[in-house]
Amino acid sequence: MSRADEAKDSGPLSFEMTADLYSAYVWRGMVINDEPVFQPGASAALSLGDYGSLGAALWSNMDLTDRNGNVRGGGLNEIDYTLSYALDVGPVSLEAGHIWYTFPVVNLGSTKEVYLSASYNSEFVTPFVSLTYDYDLLEGFYANAGLSKEWAVAERLTLGAEVSLGAGDADYMAYVGADDAGLMNANAAIYASYAVTESLSVGARLAWVSLLDSEARDAETYWDEDLLWGGINVAVTF
Repeated sequence: MSRADEAKDSGPLSFEMTADLYSAYVWRGMVINDEPVFQPGASAALSLGDYGSLGAALWSNMDLTDRNGNVRGGGLNEIDYTLSYALDVGPVSLEAGHIWYTFPVVNLGSTKEVYLSASYNSEFVTPFVSLTYDYDLLEGFYANAGLSKEWAVAERLTLGAEVSLGAGDADYMAYVGADDAGLMNANAAIYASYAVTESLSVGARLAWVSLLDSEARDAETYWDEDLLWGGINVAVTF
C-alpha cells in the first residue's frame, strides 16, 4: 500500500513510530558501520484526499559499539529530517521530497538532497525507481531502481522480497572513492512483518549488499565491500 493510501485509510492525520535494531548500518551500498546499530524514527502524514498527502519524518542512527570511535551522546551520530508529498495516479505511486542529513556529536556538518520516486503497484511485481540530487556537500546524482514483491501468507503475516541496483554520477561516485559515473551497488533483501494489533507490528529483515564499482572496492573507504546483514523492527501507528 502506498503512503497516500495509508494516509487516506487512517484518517486525515496519522502518525508512526519505528524502532529498528540491525547488525549493521548500510546506506546506498556503503557500510557505514558493520556492527550493531539502533535506528529509531517517527513520521506524520496529512491526507489531502484525492490530492495526495503531505509527510514529515525524523530518522536517527545510534551506534551500539565504538566501532566508529563514537561513544558520546549514547552513540547518536545521525539525525535526518524529511518533508515529502505523495500522490497516487492510478496504479502509479509518486513521491517528491527533501531530506536534511545532520551528524551531531561527530561534527561532520550536514548535507541536503531532493528526491523523486515512482512505483507501479501490481499484483505480480512492483517495479520502483528513485532519483536523488545532493545539492549541498556532494552536488551529485544517485539513482536506484528495482523490483519488490509481497505475499500475505496469513491474516496478519506478510512476507516480502526486493532487489535493486544503484548508480551515481561522477560527483556522487567520488564519495565512495571512484572517479567516473557508473553502477554503485547491488542490493537484495527478504523481510517479514507481523501485525500484532491494528496499530502494532513487528518484523525482521535479512539483506545483502555489494559495492559494484572496482575503484570503489579498491578504495576501501567503508568497512566492507560485501555484507550480509539484518535485524528486527517494531512499528506503532496511531
